[in-house]
This record gives sequence, C-alpha cells and structure tokens, in this order.
Amino acid sequence: MKLTAADIATSTITPSIVTGAALIAEMQYGTHAAVIEFCTAAAAGKLAFVSFAKKWSPALSWSALAAAGVFTQAGVTTVGGIGPTAYAWLVASATAVAARLVYKHHTRHDEIKLDQESVKLQTALIRQQMAAHQLAARLAPEPVQSGPDLTGRTVEETRLRTVVHELFAAELPGCTVERTRTGWTAVLDLPVNLDRDRLKTAWPKVASGMGVAGEFMLEDGALTNQLVARFIDGDPLAAVVPYQRASGARFTDPVLLGVDRFLNPVWLDLAFNHTLVAGSSKFGKSTLVRSIAVQLADRPDTVLYGMDLKPGAPELTPMLPILQDLAQTPEQAHALLDWLKAELAERGEILAAAGDQEWDPEKHGRPAIWIIEDELAELVRQGDGGPWKKTPASKKQESLLALMRFAGMHFLSATQQPSRKVFGGTTDARGNYANRLSTRMNDADHRRFIFGNTPGWEPGKLDQPGKFLLQSPVHQVPAPYKGMWLTGDEFRAEVARIGATTVRAPVGKRLILPVPGANNQERVRNALVKYGNVTRRELEQATGLEERQVLKAIEGLKPEVERTDAGTWRIVPVGAWEAQAVSVP
Repeated sequence: MKLTAADIATSTITPSIVTGAALIAEMQYGTHAAVIEFCTAAAAGKLAFVSFAKKWSPALSWSALAAAGVFTQAGVTTVGGIGPTAYAWLVASATAVAARLVYKHHTRHDEIKLDQESVKLQTALIRQQMAAHQLAARLAPEPVQSGPDLTGRTVEETRLRTVVHELFAAELPGCTVERTRTGWTAVLDLPVNLDRDRLKTAWPKVASGMGVAGEFMLEDGALTNQLVARFIDGDPLAAVVPYQRASGARFTDPVLLGVDRFLNPVWLDLAFNHTLVAGSSKFGKSTLVRSIAVQLADRPDTVLYGMDLKPGAPELTPMLPILQDLAQTPEQAHALLDWLKAELAERGEILAAAGDQEWDPEKHGRPAIWIIEDELAELVRQGDGGPWKKTPASKKQESLLALMRFAGMHFLSATQQPSRKVFGGTTDARGNYANRLSTRMNDADHRRFIFGNTPGWEPGKLDQPGKFLLQSPVHQVPAPYKGMWLTGDEFRAEVARIGATTVRAPVGKRLILPVPGANNQERVRNALVKYGNVTRRELEQATGLEERQVLKAIEGLKPEVERTDAGTWRIVPVGAWEAQAVSVP
C-alpha cells in the first residue's frame, strides 16, 4: 500500500508537536516531566500489548502503540540534549509513518476480505434460491389445461378461431386477417385434422357462426393447408363506376369493362375471340357496348364496322364518326357479310404466303376488324327470308364466326332476345362466342342460351343497371361485376375526339354498301354523297346497276358530277358547278 504526501505530513506533525511540548516541559519541570512521560509511555505500551494480544479493536491497539512511541520520544527529548532530541524525533516520525502504513494495509486487507465474504454469501444465497425453486417445481402439481388459446389480434380472427374450434374441435395454427376496401380477407392455416375441402363444404356454418352480414368468397391458398376467405361487407357494386379512358397501343391489348366486387379493375381480352353482350333493355347493355367500341376505335391498328337493322339504327348511328361503314338494311347486311368473306379469303392468302398462323396488322398490312352488331335477332328476322331464303344471313355469319378469328376479324354482337335460332340453331353461344357478358335478363330461360346450363350463372338475379356477369377463358367463376357508366355527353365527346383521327380505307379497298334510291340517278347521287370519290366499279356495287346504267345516270347528273384526274367520280363542291354554268355564254 503506497504512502501519500498527506500520510507523511500527518505522521511527522505529531512528533514535532510532542518534541516542542517536551522541551517546554523540561524547561518548566525538569526531570519530573521526564518521569511522567516515561511512565505514560510504559502504560500506553502495556495497553497496546494487551489490546493486540486479546484482539481488541485495531484502532485501540494501534493508537496505544502510537501513544507509547510518542511519550517515549517525549521522555528522551526531555532528558537528552539536541542530538538525542533530534534522533528521538526522527525515530518517532519514522515509527508513525510505519504505523500508518501498516494500519492502512491491514484496513485494506480487511475490506477486501469483507468484500470476498460478501460475494461468497450472495453466491450461496442465489444457489439456495435456485435449489428451492427447482424443488418447488418438482413438488408442484401439474397445471390444469383450461382450453386452447383462441384469442386473435382482431375481432374477426378471434371469431374465426372460435367458430372453427366449436365446429371441428380443431385449433388453427395460423389465422391472418387484413382489412380491404370492401371488407376483410383471412388466410387460414389448417391443422392436420381439418381438411381444406371439408372446411369449404361446411363454410356456410362457419359464416353463420361468425354472425356477419355479407358474402364470403373462398379460394385455395398458396399452400395445401391454406384457405383464403374474402368477406365482402354489403354491396360494393351499388355505387356508380365513373367512366375511365383506357386506350391501348395494339388490338391485342385488353379493354377495361369496370370493377369486380373488390373494386379491382376488370379487363377482358377481345383479340382473336368473338364477344356476345346480352341483356334486357335499360340494364346497361348498350353502355357496355359503347365503352368497348370507343376503346377499340382508339387503337391505331383497328377499324370498326357496324350492323344495326333496327329502324334508324338508333344504337350505332351515334358511332358513325368512328365506323368505317354501317349496314342498316338487309341488303347492306348481306353486302357486309359477303365483303367479310372476300376479305377473309384475301387475308388467308396473305398469311399463307408469309407462313404465319395469326394476323398481325403491323406485319401483314391490314388493320384488325371488329363488326359491332346491335340487335343480333334482327339480322335473323330480316336477313333470312325473302330473296335471301336460300342464303340466309344467319348462316353466313355462323360460317364467319367459325373461321375468321385467326385473320384478326371479330364480331362484337349485342342482343336482347337470345334464342337457339339467333345462334345458328345451337342451344347456346358457347360454340361461337368465347367471351359472353350479360346484364339483367328478365326472361330466366334466356340464361341457358348465353351461359349454358352450368349452375350459378343467373343474370336474372342482377339487381341494378350496370351489373353484369362475365364468362371468358379466364373468367370461369360466376360473379357480378359493375360496368363503367359512360354518360351521353362523355360518349359524344369520345366519338368526336376519336373520329377526328379515324383513318378511312382507301378508294378501291373499302367496303361499299348498297344505297337506297327511287331511280338510277338517285342511287348514284346517294352513293357519291356517302362515299365521296368512288370508282365506277364501286358505283356499281353501291347501286346494284350495270356499267351502262351507271354511266347513263352520271351523264344525267352533270354538271353536278365530275370525273377526277385519278379516274374516280365525285360530286362537284357546292357552288362550283353553278358558277361554271353562269360563266358559259
């Protein structure tokens, strides 16, 4: 143990004071003081010896020893001269320093021993406590099992765990419930004693036990022991779905129809598939057709043709700016179907020469075609009798439906009155239309002509305009959807926007439909007004006249009609021929 400067200073102060006091006493009392000092030193030494021997207080023992040394030094100072006095002072100081050092060492040693003993006692106490705990655990009785823990992180999870345990005596290892925009979704991890199919079969009981007002949709999870339950709260499809413009870059891009019960967008692939839209009046069939038509017309590699045999063509006439042509009479319908047959033959030759199997407008040079039909039943009623009895329009269309998809040619047909006759004598539309949509059908028997006899497809249960059922190669589960609401103003604005950039087929390669007229001149004039610049052959197609009759009618219409440098015929611009007639002398 090191001595500090403070220790040395403190140890030398006391001998110095005693030396001074002894010198004063010698001057006052002489040898009498020395006797007293030696007697006191002897007594203190005796006390120190006894204290050390009997292990009294260390402080008393060392204090008595220090006192003995101090009074011995005082006695020597009293009886001696300067030399003995100085020597006594030195001895006393050294003794005091040594005593202090010894005392500090013993004191520190005792503290260390006490600390070690304390640590040993604490360690022993901990060991005793551990032994007592182990003994108590071995002697305690087995706890009574009160039942499985069915508490979940949400109310729905707790109810699911509880109902499954009550019905099947099984505890779900995992049950995760997440909130959605239309309710919530639960992913259930099933125990080994509960089969997924068994739970799906008994799910109505689970739903009843949950006590919630809504609808569940079940689907298999990613793992074989997982079941996903989607709960729909109320009717998310009750609200109107605003129209959203969805343009595509190619004819193969899907079209946006609306939303499903989870308010997710619903897309449908129309390319290389014919599409049927059915539904009773006032339930949104026409709005579906319009929203599909404007999306198709907005694509650079797509052209649209129309067929509407109702008087005035009320559904498709507003689409004229985005249509290449519109067939409104039985004669025109047959002409359109015949032109499609000829176009199909030409495209087949193009594909054969290129060694391809499917049409690509960019590669093969002609756009994809969609024929928008509204009312399909009218085509059968007006186009199958009279002069067309041997070649009915329904048979022509049935043949085209079976053949022309590979050539990028498609039908988008709408009907309010599905029947066996409408679909070419078949019992339903499945043989011709891969995509089938239906809004509400008031006649329950009509459903089988749209979706067949598969249970679950019940358009008669749709309760609001805009709701529809969808069956396609990727939509095989009956579920309601909600179509976008395309208002009249929005529809007219879209038609005007798209119609301004719609590219018309060039002269000589376009569809020419028969035009009405009381006499030959009226027929020619009407054809020129409708088609603009036309060739003589196109005038023959439009009027149903022979070459001689067409030329004679043109002569009768001059100077209202003129021939262009390109060899086509056209109506002279308004005012031009009158000015020409005035200038003639």
